[in-house]
Amino acid sequence: MAKEFFPDKYTITPKETVYEGIHSDIDAVDISVSDRKVSLLRKKHIGYSADFMDGAQAHSFLKKKGYPVFPTWRYDEEEEIDYITDLRRGGTHKVVDFCGHPDNYKKIFISNFNDLENKAKLLLEKLADDGIIINEPNIFFDVELSTGVAEIIIGDLREIGAEVDDDEVYTRDQIFNHNQNIIDGHMSRLKEQMVEKTL
Repeated sequence: MAKEFFPDKYTITPKETVYEGIHSDIDAVDISVSDRKVSLLRKKHIGYSADFMDGAQAHSFLKKKGYPVFPTWRYDEEEEIDYITDLRRGGTHKVVDFCGHPDNYKKIFISNFNDLENKAKLLLEKLADDGIIINEPNIFFDVELSTGVAEIIIGDLREIGAEVDDDEVYTRDQIFNHNQNIIDGHMSRLKEQMVEKTL
């Protein structure tokens, strides 16, 4: 679940800039207390303040319902900064986000694409059953580089749901079809990036 984070209780050491965008700036940091250190991504929210808590609330809801979300989500409400798991794990994994950096369009080895397609189908059913609408920025892939095993992650959580001013009630079929277009698009792009494992 998302929990409030109080940065003055920790030592925060910046490591590298990961992303600079119109809605957020992200850098990698080490969070230390005593002799314990955790590597996280620090995401500074840029935009309308009323949106800030949407990510934390969506994370708690989705995690409770068993969705594949970031393992850790902490937030500093005063400074509007999120601290989330760095899925890159020091370079042993790659995060493929087709709404992000052009590096995400480089070729990559995926060993479990058929299994990933089955997981995508199960995710579509679950989202439709729960009445959850996703959008393009929500879907990430976490790929273990040594094995090529990929997992679907629901990532940018402020993009979950229908438009704020949209009062329309959607049927399960409408939600399923909308979400299927999103996930199928991401799966197709991932398939286009796949390469064979080389020795």
